[in-house]
Amino acid sequence: MAVLGVWMWSRSIRLRGADEVISHCADAGVTDIYFLVKGLLGTAAYKSRLVPADGERDLLAEALDAAHKRNIRLHAWFTTACDEQYVSVHPESGRYHCRKGPDNQMVSLPDQGYQRYMENAVREICRNYPIDGLHLDYIRYNHVTSGWSETDLQGYAAEGADTDKLWEMLEQMYYRDEGRDENLLFDAYRAGDENAVAFARSRRKQVVQFASRLRDAANAEKSGLMITAALMPEGAYDDHAFADLHYGQNYADAAGLYGYVLPMAYTGSYEKDGAWLQKIAENSTKAGLKTVMGLQAFPEATGVTLQKDIAALQNTTAAGVCLFREGSCAMAYKNGRELTVYNATEGNITGIRVSDGEERAELPADLNPGAEAHFRLPFEAAAVRALYGEKEACVFTAER
Repeated sequence: MAVLGVWMWSRSIRLRGADEVISHCADAGVTDIYFLVKGLLGTAAYKSRLVPADGERDLLAEALDAAHKRNIRLHAWFTTACDEQYVSVHPESGRYHCRKGPDNQMVSLPDQGYQRYMENAVREICRNYPIDGLHLDYIRYNHVTSGWSETDLQGYAAEGADTDKLWEMLEQMYYRDEGRDENLLFDAYRAGDENAVAFARSRRKQVVQFASRLRDAANAEKSGLMITAALMPEGAYDDHAFADLHYGQNYADAAGLYGYVLPMAYTGSYEKDGAWLQKIAENSTKAGLKTVMGLQAFPEATGVTLQKDIAALQNTTAAGVCLFREGSCAMAYKNGRELTVYNATEGNITGIRVSDGEERAELPADLNPGAEAHFRLPFEAAAVRALYGEKEACVFTAER
């Protein structure tokens, strides 16, 4: 596969240093790092005149320097429509829940003030840093019960929806003691109900408008910059109702926006298997998208489950895989019967288990966060597992 990516929180660089973290990524064969420059809290891991700083260090500059020394591409990762700092200053910009009112972290997608803020933040980072890409996350609605501001309602009405009827459906889905039907809006959409269709169409248009604005801002500063997005996997299902209504995130729309997409296809979280991964990759490609599959490399994933997920995507339409995330997954490097394990996690690794067919071995270990150890194996291992006492850590294994 052409791409082996990792999503990386700036915390990794702060705790372990850019050279240490990214040298181990290079050893593992990582080609692309999606580095979180502005996360859910809304603070910047870089020097900004617009976005409040998260500490004194310029963690993005440190990460870029270390990545480019090793020929690794680094993408600036923004959680676009979730910003606790911004909403604390502009509470009216919180995304409106139909019952609870504005959220204190998620931002209303149509909010023009926030869109200008994000546009300027994108322009600033593209102007000031030699990033290789812009990576957009949280560029979606989160649930049909969110997105009920006056501006949202005007958008639904402009597309032809009777907002009173939409509200009646929502009431029947979630808030009635009798006759509750949580599939009502979704079934109506599948049947072509004009109100449900208009609701989804408005939300899709809003997501496209916001994403287009950020894409255009980036390209105005860096022509041809790679623009990517993390997408919810439901949009690659054969039935789009869930994704269109809950998220306003449609893969056909994404094909006109991004150089490639990263479906967050976490088999453990979704209780799915390799066939599910293959179907998402196939459907995403059919929608006209180059696709790098986002894989679960955090608890409850293990070295074995991650290995199976990667194997399932061999010989598919996927252009690569991306692990979520560096910092929650140990790195193991094999060379015949030699094994090196680097503990990139924040827990203590107390043991290593290796296997090959019927052969099994358990090796004692005492690896604090950031520590590395070398092991001589009794046989060449096909699978590597890492233990936190009785629990299991995720581990990514690469050949050296």
